[in-house]
Amino acid sequence: MSGLRLSRFISDCMVLQRDKKGHIWGWDTPGAGIKVSFLGKTYEAVADSEGSFGVWLDEQPYGGPYELTVTDDKGNCITVVDVMVGEVWLCSGQSNMELPMARVKDRYPDEMVNCDYPGVREFKIAEEVVYAAPLEEPKTGQWRRPAKEYISEFSATAYFFAKEFNKLTGIPVGFINLSLGGSPVHSWMSREMLEGFDDKLAIADKYADDDFRASVLKANEEEPAAWHKALDEKDEGLKGHWEADDTDDDSWETIMLPGFLRDTEIGNYIGVIYFRKNFTVPADMAGKEARLWLGTLVDSDITYVNGRRVGNTDYQYPPRKYVIPSGLLREGTNNVTVRLKSEYYLEFMEGECTGARFTPGKDYKVFNDEHSIDISGEWKYRLGAQADSPAPRQDFVSWKPTGLFNGMTAPCRKYVVGGFNWYQGESDCEDCERYKDMFVRMVEGYRKDWNYPDMPVNVVQLPNFTIDNNPDSDAWNRMRETLRRLGESIDNCASAVTIDLGEDNDLHPQGKREIGRRLALLAAHEKGCSDVEYSGPVIRKFMCVKEGDTAQITLDMEHTGNGLEIREANGKGADLKVTDFCIVDDRNNMLCADVSVIHNKIILKVPGLEHSVKEIRYCYSQTNSGALIYNSEGLPMSPGIYAM
Repeated sequence: MSGLRLSRFISDCMVLQRDKKGHIWGWDTPGAGIKVSFLGKTYEAVADSEGSFGVWLDEQPYGGPYELTVTDDKGNCITVVDVMVGEVWLCSGQSNMELPMARVKDRYPDEMVNCDYPGVREFKIAEEVVYAAPLEEPKTGQWRRPAKEYISEFSATAYFFAKEFNKLTGIPVGFINLSLGGSPVHSWMSREMLEGFDDKLAIADKYADDDFRASVLKANEEEPAAWHKALDEKDEGLKGHWEADDTDDDSWETIMLPGFLRDTEIGNYIGVIYFRKNFTVPADMAGKEARLWLGTLVDSDITYVNGRRVGNTDYQYPPRKYVIPSGLLREGTNNVTVRLKSEYYLEFMEGECTGARFTPGKDYKVFNDEHSIDISGEWKYRLGAQADSPAPRQDFVSWKPTGLFNGMTAPCRKYVVGGFNWYQGESDCEDCERYKDMFVRMVEGYRKDWNYPDMPVNVVQLPNFTIDNNPDSDAWNRMRETLRRLGESIDNCASAVTIDLGEDNDLHPQGKREIGRRLALLAAHEKGCSDVEYSGPVIRKFMCVKEGDTAQITLDMEHTGNGLEIREANGKGADLKVTDFCIVDDRNNMLCADVSVIHNKIILKVPGLEHSVKEIRYCYSQTNSGALIYNSEGLPMSPGIYAM
């Protein structure tokens, strides 16, 4: 067996960073002579006493595909094929970065089949948490092109970033996917980066204890299982098979869905609730395969059609998109039954306010290519069993300080990269004050680890999101503003505006293509390989003039393209009226403004302004109420608080 072995990163389909020395490393018998051949040049090394070796390739312009060969003096040889030279970007964050193409396939069906782009590659590292010393090598991962058999696993945001960058510049793009749903910023930071944050390091030390961590993992498995088992044993619906096709629901209560259960007679009920809906199928739809969409359900469900189970989801976030197999639907009356578990009382947690619901604003339908049957409206319901207490909370071990950095990010430090995309913040909304300091530390640490002092860093601002009237609605706004200011205060850092790309009723919006495109525009500008507009309108200067009891504030804008435009966004502002400017005077009075645009200027008329203007707020809320301001290239002005 050959003693020659290469890093996971040095493999077929790899992308080497253009215009930088490329690092090739691996292991062999101590003292073995190594030769690496690439683009007509051979580089030599000797394996050290531990068997490690490494060489640095000369800088190369973008291009490919190429071959790279590694041989040792024992005759062993590894050939790496389909090697591209281009841009390599770290793409990290929480669920909106992790969200795979499988979750957006209905939004972008063509991408799932027409995805053979040689200039796009992903290296995905699976969840790995380590609280001891950082790993030197990733335990998982391989370079892949977005072929039909793999595309569903690609990060949607990162995929569209890479595709759009490649389309814009012709430069191949490989991205390293380092992401995990729910992860706070501190989980992606090293101990060195967290110096001074003593509370964070204390948590890291606590979870570094193997016995303690094992006890937490055991509790995470056993306590919820016991809760669900006890509830299931009490469930009259399970005993009576209320999901059955022939269930008599005449005595069940009625309810209008979708909606929040807290707003109905059910209230903040914790336990099992059965919901049932009859619907009529036409003759030419009967017997055919169909699909059932139920929006998002809080918290977990098992769903049946005509008594047969068609799907289940164990937590609240994924949209319920179930397949009704052929032969199940019949002509005439059919039924769908949802066994819903409401697991927690109404409370604010991890970015949104929970509470059992059939999420409003989503599609609730049974459909195929020929027919679509709306199943929103009046349903029947019956309580199956009430729980003695809310479900036990999971203690997410992977989210603790340093864990993901050590297990996922640290092993990438030997691989040369060209930039860093960050889509995260939802889980840190309640800690905005410290978030900026931690993020600055993280960027400084990454730039040091990769020996790249001016590494480009692009962050995604939080989009519009309002589904739950959480008790601290300002937290979302504060985090978005924090992310915007990071883009302004850190050298070679920018933020992508997404106020128009979210879904008010979903923490995980589907429109990832445009998010990726906006990240690609920023990256192309930073890399000096495109002269297209990369930013939405930005305030260049203010001017305030009093006219009687009305003040006129003129915002002179840059990045306007051929001129400012007012556009409808998020289904709001069809009358093209901008309603999201607020003027704050030096006594903290807030006044509304009438808004108009003239070429590259925004005109704000403020009746009743008696004092000096302290700041101008634009869209400083969870979502917009009216139309938004864009440049002629379709890029929006960023929400924010702008000091006069």
